[in-house]
Amino acid sequence: MAVKGFYIRSKFAVLSLTGGSCSLNCFYCSAKYIASMEGAMNPDGLEKAIRAYYRRGTRGFLISGGFNERGELNLKPFLPALRRLKRELDGLVFNVHPGLPDRGTIEEMRDVIDVVDFEFAYSPKAFHAKGMKGRKREDYLRVLEDFVTYGPKYVVPHLMLGLPNDEVEEAIRIASSFKPYLLNFLVLIPTKGTPSERLRVPDPHEVLRWVELGSTLMGGRVSLGCMRPFPIKGVLDREAVSRGLVERIANPSPEVVREFRLELYDACCSLPEEVLEGFRTT
Repeated sequence: MAVKGFYIRSKFAVLSLTGGSCSLNCFYCSAKYIASMEGAMNPDGLEKAIRAYYRRGTRGFLISGGFNERGELNLKPFLPALRRLKRELDGLVFNVHPGLPDRGTIEEMRDVIDVVDFEFAYSPKAFHAKGMKGRKREDYLRVLEDFVTYGPKYVVPHLMLGLPNDEVEEAIRIASSFKPYLLNFLVLIPTKGTPSERLRVPDPHEVLRWVELGSTLMGGRVSLGCMRPFPIKGVLDREAVSRGLVERIANPSPEVVREFRLELYDACCSLPEEVLEGFRTT
């Protein structure tokens, strides 16, 4: 099976329910990564934005945004508008970064959201980096279990690699034990303007060690997500593909695309096979 590469161009769009605002101050983000997202900060605005994109041919949407102090995206008020759009517009695909919602919200998402990108910040350093109030590491286990049991069909745990002195093996094993259809790895980018800027770029061979573990546990159903430091991207991508560790890569290096003849898609790398054909570009 050919490895798939993913870029977001015109068939897919990213919308933030909070604009560039976030109540958390994550060690590696500090709202830097949502600042460039297009804002749709009320249900009416979200619906208008999606309809406008749809008229231009866009069919997939990543619904994201900043979290409150408990690590939750305020998604619930937007679900009726998303449900209405699903009924009226053919071929819509909704992907969401929900944070840690309650079970009621998860149940309401079931018939509206196609894919849940679930940041599984269960490892000690990843959890600490979030800076949430009133949360325990175990909340990530509970919410992941709720998503698998009560939520949308496709749930993709995302795990951050490269945080200094983090212990990620347990998190990888736990996430894999839920048997998701895909496991996604992100790699810390030391980002200017955040506390992480003073860190060194992670060692790609150390990153690959954990990607290999995930690939073994998941039978190869692993993706490299869009967060990867540029200085190691070429080495990381090439090794991951040549060693058969991943089946998908977001924003793959051009050299890897050419060398391994990746199939290319205009979408998030989390989308399930059943909808991918409509987003294929090569």
